[in-house]
Amino acid sequence: MAEHQRARMHAATIELVDERGYAGLTVAAIVEKAGVSKHTFYENFNDKEDCFLATYRVIVRQTAREILFARQRERGYRARVRAGFLAFSQQVAKQPMAARLALISILEGGGAAKEARFHTSGLFETLVADSLAEEEDGVALPPILVKGIVAGAIRVAQARLLAGQEADLPDAADGLVGWVFSLRNEVAMNACLVGAHAGTSSMAVVADGKATNSGVRREQSIGDERAMILSAFAQLAMKGQFEALTVAGIRRAAGISRRCFEQHFDSVAECLFATLEQRAEGVLAEARSAFYRAGEWPVGVYLAVSRLCEGLARDPVLTSLSLFELPVSGPEAVKWETDLVGELCDLLWCAVPPRERPTRLVAEASVGAVSSLVYHHVVAGKAQRLPSIAGAVTYLLLAPSIDAERAASVIDGSHADSPTIARNDDQERFGQSS
Repeated sequence: MAEHQRARMHAATIELVDERGYAGLTVAAIVEKAGVSKHTFYENFNDKEDCFLATYRVIVRQTAREILFARQRERGYRARVRAGFLAFSQQVAKQPMAARLALISILEGGGAAKEARFHTSGLFETLVADSLAEEEDGVALPPILVKGIVAGAIRVAQARLLAGQEADLPDAADGLVGWVFSLRNEVAMNACLVGAHAGTSSMAVVADGKATNSGVRREQSIGDERAMILSAFAQLAMKGQFEALTVAGIRRAAGISRRCFEQHFDSVAECLFATLEQRAEGVLAEARSAFYRAGEWPVGVYLAVSRLCEGLARDPVLTSLSLFELPVSGPEAVKWETDLVGELCDLLWCAVPPRERPTRLVAEASVGAVSSLVYHHVVAGKAQRLPSIAGAVTYLLLAPSIDAERAASVIDGSHADSPTIARNDDQERFGQSS
């Protein structure tokens, strides 16, 4: 009886979150839809968050079981790997409401939800690593690539769910498996762990890991009220004064009136993302410059990625704000970070010959992997180490297009010089070709 009641509350939570989002979920609504009393609810859960996270864990366990069962039914290494990806895709397609809760609505939760997401990522990374270690040659992917593979598959699923195209996801399983196998080359994987080229950086990082350029830019005119607000926001964030990141706190730091703030921004969240955009544009400008100064386009990709990682590592405002948890900023923060990497990839792939351009599916998976690796470094407090993953990030972007060994040669510097990359704004956007 008790188990049946819990199952009804889990089902009600899935339906309500799909209708209203996490913010609209209430205990009263769960109780009414599940047909149980409040007393029964509180016998099982502390509050709505507890019920939401318990429902999330049920969905994750069910998906993990389906993946394991699917693998066990197959013989042969490649067949088992494919079965795992197909089982994941089929679960999303068959139960889209549950999938949206586990892959999208979970982003709206606070610290407990973030911890649950990281635990789930670790679980699926173990499943993928185990699958890929079953082949007779015993070649294992480095953990950073496994993390990227899981993140890439999740981002592909999220994109299909957001577009209402989850029914198409099982058809993508073979493409995802091909993407994974394109990364699996022992010699190349070792090379991908190499950091940025010596001499590519224009920013020195001191021995204790702190960037030498840690100040907030103040090139704005004192008469530019919007710039003054953004500068004040950045200063508070850099100092870790998150409790002052309120309308009142920002106004005091900027020396402006409430009316003045409201003329430029509707909320603190809007001010947050405007600050992120302003500072990210400077980082992207450096990446663009590095790309166009390179020789062949794969080298441009590596140099641009290296410059991006360096730029993020040396900007305490970007990394501080990525850690700042506004109640409304969870999904928006992930989207912003994805868009940042996506904008860079649009730039990088504009010069790629059509025959070497990745498919849209591979592009989605690679961008998702890269975005997630950057995000995980930031939230883990390892932003200063981002330059050390430039090789792995570049490998994820290049190996599916130009093969693993050529990608490795770019990363370890054994490429030949070639003419400067020509700008071509008319090329298709990254990932749009098939």
